[in-house]
Amino acid sequence: MSATDGRPTASARDERTGFAGTDSGAQTSTPTRAPTQTPASTATAVRSAAHRLPSGLGGRLPLVLAHRVSGPAHRRRRPRRVPPWVLLFVGYCALSTLMLRSLWVDPGGRGYGVSDATLFTWYIGWVPHAIGHGMNPFVTDMINAPDGVNILWSTPVVLLAILIAPVTVLAGPVVALNTLLTLAPAVSATAMYGAARRWTGVGPAAVAGLIYGFSPYVVGASLGHLHLTFAPFPPLLLVLLHDFLVRAPRPDTRAVGRWARGARRTGLLLGLAVTAQALISEELLATSALVGALGLLVLAARYPSEAREKAGQLARMLGWCALAAGVLLAGPLAVQFLGPYRVHGAIQPHDVAVADLFTFVVPTPMQWLAPNRALEHSLGFTGNAVEVSGYLGVPLMLLLAALAVRLRREPLIQVLTPMFVIVALFSLGGHLHVDGRITSVPLPWLLVERLPVLGSALASRLSLYLTMFAGLAVAVWLEQVRARPWQRRAGAAAVVAVALLPLVPASLHAREMRTPEFFTTAAVDVIPSGSMVLVAPYPRPDVPAAMLWQAQAGYRFRLPGCYCTVPGPDGKAQFHGDPSPLTTALLRVEAGTLTPREALALPGLREAYAALHPDAVIVGPTDNHAGLIELVSGLTGHRPVEEPGDVALWAETFRP
Repeated sequence: MSATDGRPTASARDERTGFAGTDSGAQTSTPTRAPTQTPASTATAVRSAAHRLPSGLGGRLPLVLAHRVSGPAHRRRRPRRVPPWVLLFVGYCALSTLMLRSLWVDPGGRGYGVSDATLFTWYIGWVPHAIGHGMNPFVTDMINAPDGVNILWSTPVVLLAILIAPVTVLAGPVVALNTLLTLAPAVSATAMYGAARRWTGVGPAAVAGLIYGFSPYVVGASLGHLHLTFAPFPPLLLVLLHDFLVRAPRPDTRAVGRWARGARRTGLLLGLAVTAQALISEELLATSALVGALGLLVLAARYPSEAREKAGQLARMLGWCALAAGVLLAGPLAVQFLGPYRVHGAIQPHDVAVADLFTFVVPTPMQWLAPNRALEHSLGFTGNAVEVSGYLGVPLMLLLAALAVRLRREPLIQVLTPMFVIVALFSLGGHLHVDGRITSVPLPWLLVERLPVLGSALASRLSLYLTMFAGLAVAVWLEQVRARPWQRRAGAAAVVAVALLPLVPASLHAREMRTPEFFTTAAVDVIPSGSMVLVAPYPRPDVPAAMLWQAQAGYRFRLPGCYCTVPGPDGKAQFHGDPSPLTTALLRVEAGTLTPREALALPGLREAYAALHPDAVIVGPTDNHAGLIELVSGLTGHRPVEEPGDVALWAETFRP
């Protein structure tokens, strides 16, 4: 591939068209006239001649000659150009900032999908805090106290938390989260651009990155699901497999050593990538492995002889990958699957977050162009609007169908077309959904639901891979059009613009994530470090504000309750701590369904409070604030101390 104009060379294009990495044929040469000699060209010739001298002779060139050879060439060296991917990354970042602009009005006090945003804020702050204080970052009783939690069963984004730690220390975990959410589409789009460059020039590859990195999937996941928006791994997996299967030499007797080194090198690189992805999102890693395996099967069906020829080397490469990832992930995986508080069975319910048959062509509230008639249908799909992410729009679907026919002789399209169909079928879930109605028609995803790890994946999230295939197909077509007259190029650009217009996202509105002044100032130091503090509103999935306050206080105290994945009484996943008469009283008084006097009469309430034995109780800003103060005052037997930020504090084991 040419590094100057972004167009693949003829030999590079030949190299990319097949499954097997064979030579592209005999090369032709064109006689050229010898250029006029200049000092610079003479110096270059002398330098080249020095490299062609027998071993040891070139090093005995006089120093003065070396100086004269290098001097003019050095002075005439052209300044290095900024790589296109850097400029594109900056452009993608600007587009992402525009899309998430409501965050940056107050990046330390706003978030999308506040419940999930609070969860990720807690993990982003906790991981570097635990590592810095010599604590176990994976198993802790800082939440769901006094029992504890194994955070690896949630989505702790361990690697991202470590990488963003400087921002967390300087500006706080909310700013760190919003920074990652803004970077995630740009990083994903840039990775897709790099993958598409195997087949196309800069412009078409940039379009592929745009389709992938700013797809409805990524836009929807930006509303709280950081682990899903940060998706450079699928394009990276594509690059590594392509380079190994297509660009590597044939395994003949003259290239066995090189091939073995290629298998080891690719396997180790893939192992590092797998490790990184596992520490961001295991679900995305699992679905990438599934889609990658499907891709290999499609390739094997299309190129059976080459598949048999390379099967052994592919197995060696995957063996090196498993070795590298196994060594690097041995500790975390042992804690997750063998450690305390592990979960059994699927984490998410089946047949909910799946693609409806109409999902691909009916817009949702996440799209700018979403007529009310269309929303009447999409709002009836199972799953929330964030998970209904398979929308591609009628124009893009028609374009992809036309490209599947028009470019049917292109080897890449011959692989992408069946992959798109298979993955789209899998995204429909275990049973067919039609306009919000769950039918009894079984689908292939039923088999996947029975697998470990993959059984917890949500079928609707496979739409990420559909946008990857769509982006590559559009890019391949645009690459072919680049050689045509400008009228054809302009027409193609107009067609792509029309096809992508329905994907423009609607305005995203951030919500406040405020922390009372008590937790962000020295006032919180009145609580001894490591104390257990019962906080109302009691933390649970829909109102986890207490976890944000704890994170902003530097994890000074342990917190009963949580929004996290913990095993229930039957060992299956639940997203909150075990209920008790105490939690029932707190939740119902907050909701206004019980008066404080009625709550104080609940059987077992005082026993549950005595068993918890908190060092302090705090009531922060919440619904029915006065009622909760009356309830806690009845439990403790004394009135609270008023603290900054509308916080009431009851000290049980220390003097405030």
